[in-house]
Amino acid sequence: MAKHFLKVTCKDCGSEATIYSRATTTVACSVCGATLSIPSGGKANLVGCTVVEALE
Repeated sequence: MAKHFLKVTCKDCGSEATIYSRATTTVACSVCGATLSIPSGGKANLVGCTVVEALE
């Protein structure tokens, strides 16, 4: 089964968030407001975060 959700850590404040790997809108950190990912027509580009774990 494909893993479509990612647990990521914000590079700016260190908070963790769960995001959809194919998000069609810009995803921002709920704590500091930094951009975590931007849409790219397929898989989202992770710009302000690092992947901790791939979830099912």
